[in-house]
Amino acid sequence: MRRAAIAWAATLIVACGLLALPLVAFAATSAVNIQNSAFAPATTPIKVGDTVTWTNRDAFSHTSTSDTGAWDTGVITAGASRSFTFTSAGTFAYHCSIHSFMKGTVTVQAVSTPQPTAPPTVPPTPVRTAPPTIAQTAPPTAAPTDAPTAAPTTAAPSATASPTAAGAETPSASAVAVQLTPAPVPSPGPGPLLLGAAALAVVALGAIAFYLARRS
Repeated sequence: MRRAAIAWAATLIVACGLLALPLVAFAATSAVNIQNSAFAPATTPIKVGDTVTWTNRDAFSHTSTSDTGAWDTGVITAGASRSFTFTSAGTFAYHCSIHSFMKGTVTVQAVSTPQPTAPPTVPPTPVRTAPPTIAQTAPPTAAPTDAPTAAPTTAAPSATASPTAAGAETPSASAVAVQLTPAPVPSPGPGPLLLGAAALAVVALGAIAFYLARRS
């Protein structure tokens, strides 16, 4: 139980300290001199939580007393000081209770709560889009062309043996003529011419007979 009570007390002290921290951080003290039977400055602007300190610079005593009774420092002797902390906003008039003609004013402004600043917005991350892919098209295939067909070759006409006396395989006329023609006997008249014609006729008949034999 004792440990729990100590823990609760410590927590309460820390909480109070945290609550009072802003007041401590922003609190300030303003000085007012009492001199020549006057408050200087006559008007003191402060903020809520600030403190005003009056210091008597005269050789005789004075006081700082609120007109509404909000505070009274009591008698401030020569060279002494008295303070008061203002916890609410407003305009407060005061005077010296010993010398009523001495007057002053404290203007207390409310502490403006700083507006919370919005956290910096992070710019949206740009979406990276892949570059468009170009479809690869197959190269156009050449249209099949009919292979050139070889021109039909016509068989060369075979040479046929012409029925001529020259193509026949017959003994040459000269040889036959030599064999059949007797040696010329020099004789007068047309005998040699007749014999030559007869020889030629025999050769021609032999050639024709040989050709006909082959055809059959």
